[in-house]
Amino acid sequence: MESWFDPMDAVYSASALLISAGLLLIARVLYGVLARFDVDHELTEADNPAVGPALFGFLGGVTIVLAGLLGTDGAALDDPIGIAWDLSEFMGWGLMAIVLLKLSGWLNDKLLLRGFENKKELVDDRNLGVGATLCGSYLASGLVLAGALTGVVDPELLPDEATRLDRLTHEVMSGLTFFALGQVALIVFGVLYRVMQPTDVLRAIEEDYVGKDGRTRGGNAAAGIALGGNLTALGLVLFGAARADFIGWADNLIEFGIAAGVGIVLLVLWRFFVDKVMLGKADLAKEIYVDRNTNAALLETASVIGMAMVLVFVL
Repeated sequence: MESWFDPMDAVYSASALLISAGLLLIARVLYGVLARFDVDHELTEADNPAVGPALFGFLGGVTIVLAGLLGTDGAALDDPIGIAWDLSEFMGWGLMAIVLLKLSGWLNDKLLLRGFENKKELVDDRNLGVGATLCGSYLASGLVLAGALTGVVDPELLPDEATRLDRLTHEVMSGLTFFALGQVALIVFGVLYRVMQPTDVLRAIEEDYVGKDGRTRGGNAAAGIALGGNLTALGLVLFGAARADFIGWADNLIEFGIAAGVGIVLLVLWRFFVDKVMLGKADLAKEIYVDRNTNAALLETASVIGMAMVLVFVL
């Protein structure tokens, strides 16, 4: 009778858990070091509602990548060398993911949220809309990266005497390529989304206003939630496109391009369905940009993410 307990399985699981915890700690520390403001102070003493969503998005993006890596096939449990190699790869991919997510955050700051000074918006204005947009951006980038790093290279594309290092080099090249393409798709979608709106989305997110209680508040949280939700939705579609096993540059690039193009178009069009059908008689743009109605923004977010999840399995 076989025992239900496998020592090697326990060692592998415990090691993966410890590495994951360490990577999340590194991500948290790195975020604070590069933030240019005291993250701990803003989270606790200042009770800043804008900083939490941005940090949540970054750590959530890292977690998505780690979950994707852990979900891939690994070495057999009776192969200690293979297990050690898998754990080393897991750590290396995780560290690379943290760096790439911070890079994606910087790129999106410069290209997607151009004109914003994030430190001012998050710390001085406590702008929840900016925090929500950054959250969606990080989650989307994490989804793209998870898909890009979890595909398996077709053994026929490698030399007959290929080593683990040869395979790893090929996986790094393809992973970085599709992550970069995913960032381009997110930026294009962000621009297209803004063009399709009846008002300047970035200005709506940034512009301060006086609430009914007479207090000046930073930005439009509803507009930021809607934009961040749409970015996350496209990230889901790109995850599905990038996670395919690598069978050749031409085939994979065509598949990724089709999925990205269809996803961008359908998600933009889906918003009109939400406006005309799911929101009833209300006007979605008015609710988000005039009334700053976060309920409408959350409805839009839930709807586009639901559509994106369908597209992941269809495309």
